[in-house]
Amino acid sequence: MQNTNKKILIVDSNDAFRASLGAFIKGLGHEVFEGATGPEAIDKASSIHPDLIMMDVRLPGMNGDDVTARLKSNRATRNIPVVINTGWTTACNVEERVNRALIAGAAEILYKPLQFPMLRDVLRTYLLA
Repeated sequence: MQNTNKKILIVDSNDAFRASLGAFIKGLGHEVFEGATGPEAIDKASSIHPDLIMMDVRLPGMNGDDVTARLKSNRATRNIPVVINTGWTTACNVEERVNRALIAGAAEILYKPLQFPMLRDVLRTYLLA
């Protein structure tokens, strides 16, 4: 990617997923910040102003769709692209949560397990814009 050293905030309650995704993104030359809860996502987004947020839809404290709505209603964070990640495919209310995230302003929804070539393309899309 041309514009390296972007700031990416990864928000997921699964430590192993954050570590794996973070290692991949760092390998592309970007700076990675992590959070495990919805409130932590809001605090970190407000303080570090990342270039992109990769966030699970199901988080402790506040779900990703609610976090996205809060970020998009804040003038300081509204322009940060939010890519929602979810492992939910058949769980109850997954469609509702995904739709709420999109309505709240999420740029895209990705389904776990994430494929690295596809993830590279998604990062390129939002970081070179």
